Amino acid sequence: DQFIECFIAEQNLAGVAIGCGTRERTIPFVSTFAAFLSRAYDQIRMGAISQTNCNFAGSHVGVSIGEDGPSQMALEDLAMFRAIRGSTVFYPSDAVSCERAVELAANTKGICFIRTGR
Repeated sequence: DQFIECFIAEQNLAGVAIGCGTRERTIPFVSTFAAFLSRAYDQIRMGAISQTNCNFAGSHVGVSIGEDGPSQMALEDLAMFRAIRGSTVFYPSDAVSCERAVELAANTKGICFIRTGR
């Protein structure tokens, strides 16, 4: 139960989480707007190649997320994580299924992505 704040440095965020997941000493979860995870694609891809165990949660997905505007809307995140070999993608429809997706991701080896709405 430890939290690390990386602010707006998504590449660093992914690197820290992948490092924390090394040797399976912890189960890291990363959370940010899904649109910003594209900045960390190379780190996530290399983590998958290294067979890391890391979970990513991306929020604010879709084409109409409200007042946050188009720069915050994620569409490419789904294609990005599906392009990573061996990754698992969860797209829960409500809070109950999201809770179950978190539980499943924590018990799934490799890269997992939980894609959530606003």
